Amino acid sequence: MVYKVVFHLNLPDEVAFNQGLNNITNLLKSISGQEQEIIMLFNGPAVSLVAGAGVLPFHERIKELHAQGVRFQACRNALQKFEVDPDTLVAEGEIIPAGIPALIELQNNGFAYIKP
Repeated sequence: MVYKVVFHLNLPDEVAFNQGLNNITNLLKSISGQEQEIIMLFNGPAVSLVAGAGVLPFHERIKELHAQGVRFQACRNALQKFEVDPDTLVAEGEIIPAGIPALIELQNNGFAYIKP
């Protein structure tokens, strides 16, 4: 079995972000050695959590999880709407064109949806 899951953040809520990182850490421990695809997707004003000064409290954990294969995606539409400079996106982050269509596609491809 491949564990496929997307954790979705759409509000600039540091508590929810921390909880999501904890969820991912615990998931990785519980499925150690098994195949997985884990994405944390940010859209809406939550993109500020993975860019600029907003990412500082979480950057070490992001690096650790990214090293284990976790992907961190930020919606380009949200970056533009909320005037977040894409050049300040955390190095482990990737920009996707649009968050909502990506969520739909991921769920259609068998990803579980988690909202921390």
